[in-house]
Amino acid sequence: MMLEHITYTVPEEWYKDLYTDQLECRSGARSFSMLHDEKAAECWLFVHGYRGYPGEMVRPAADLYDAGFDIFVPRLPGHGTCGKDFIRSHAGDWMGLVKNAITDLKQQYRKVHLLGHSMGSSIIALLGSRDPEIGKLVLVSPSFENLDMKQPARLILSLLSVFTPKVRCKWHLSTKYHQHYENAPCDEAYLGEEYWKWYFTKQLLEYYKIMKKGLAEMIEHPHEHLLINPLKDRIISGPSVKLYLDAGGNPENVVDIENGTHSVLYDKDPEAEEAAVKAIVLFAEKY
Repeated sequence: MMLEHITYTVPEEWYKDLYTDQLECRSGARSFSMLHDEKAAECWLFVHGYRGYPGEMVRPAADLYDAGFDIFVPRLPGHGTCGKDFIRSHAGDWMGLVKNAITDLKQQYRKVHLLGHSMGSSIIALLGSRDPEIGKLVLVSPSFENLDMKQPARLILSLLSVFTPKVRCKWHLSTKYHQHYENAPCDEAYLGEEYWKWYFTKQLLEYYKIMKKGLAEMIEHPHEHLLINPLKDRIISGPSVKLYLDAGGNPENVVDIENGTHSVLYDKDPEAEEAAVKAIVLFAEKY
């Protein structure tokens, strides 16, 4: 039922003057939208994470669509195709896509809300916090800190980036997560080989800059927002929420998800996924 109203397209003009991928994206990585026959007054723009893809966000997209919103989930350039495309893309392409989408959607809808997962949460914090025309911000597995990128790791990455675009890291295919995209989990093994078993040196350093700028913008320009904090994510979400609170963030804006992992939108624990999505919809419907 989740896939019933999906159309695998978003406006092509959002990608104008950005990196053009050389390979076609995998089916689970296709951009998609969910639009009502009678256009909704408000919409949600979703932004997936670093090395992520739109298919990871099907569950909250379907639930927010059922709540009466139009939904747009674009694929960031360089993602969901192959590692070579990812190496050729950069932060300017990722954020450029989101900027273009926001500009376009604000002309069509009474209010545009933003939801980001992991790096996507940093991007929406950076681009949405200071924009008074943007509605609500939802940051899922917020990414303002990454323990794997603390010094001296960043220094090592900087040195490696001079000599190599990527370094192998540990990764194994898990069948425990409950993906919701069409024919899931058909693309997981391929995407793992191309993306998740590698540290991409320059792209990781750009991701780090987005993280830090995103937190600064959110604290400096308070905006109606919600942080979904999966408590089993001790590398990114946990330290990020602590950083947010230490910087003066409001603890009432944080929802802790018991047993939730970084991939809480399609979690191994169905109850954690359900709790996260329910919190998102409740926040979206609150006026």
